[in-house]
Amino acid sequence: MARLSFFNQSGVTLIEQLVSLLLGSVLITSLYTYFRAELYRTASVETKTGSLEDARGAMDIIIRDLMNAGSWQNGSPPLETGAADDPDQDSDDVCNRVYAASPSTIHIQMDLNGNGNCVDLDPRENIRYELANPTATCPGPQIIRRNGDCLIANVVPGLPGKVFTYYDASGADLGANPARDAIKRVKISFGVQVKNPDPNGSGNLTSTVLSSVEFRN
Repeated sequence: MARLSFFNQSGVTLIEQLVSLLLGSVLITSLYTYFRAELYRTASVETKTGSLEDARGAMDIIIRDLMNAGSWQNGSPPLETGAADDPDQDSDDVCNRVYAASPSTIHIQMDLNGNGNCVDLDPRENIRYELANPTATCPGPQIIRRNGDCLIANVVPGLPGKVFTYYDASGADLGANPARDAIKRVKISFGVQVKNPDPNGSGNLTSTVLSSVEFRN
């Protein structure tokens, strides 16, 4: 009597292989898209965080200087030297807490070491901040300069041409041409703009900082 042999003839068909390949491709594409989006999202967050830290660093310097404005070590403003502490050669004969003020500029003076003038560079006692046009080494829509040096690049003011707002002792806004002696508080506001590293993102990333300083005297 002949013996019958049974063999498992089952196997993976071409259609099953194609279906498996298609499902695998869909899964890999989905994972790639997800991780790519996460990578760019992380890069965007890190970029914006970096720009915010730069903005805060610049703001800290401005605040520190404004808090020292009008600090006369000997109790009263010293005489101007007629040189660096009197850049406009105006009629004033003493140093000024606020030498000049506008929405885009503030110029302050102090006598931190009590040597009778407000012209020293260390500590710096005669400081001018201004919103200015960019340079080759300090790019952006606009920049903020500190005594001519680039303090921070890629500046975007909240309002065109405006970084500083001035208030009197009652809190009233002193407008675009404030009386210097009436200024009691200064509000500083600006944004820092950087390119979005995400190619699918729209526009630029902007980090905005805002603070205010009340003069001590």
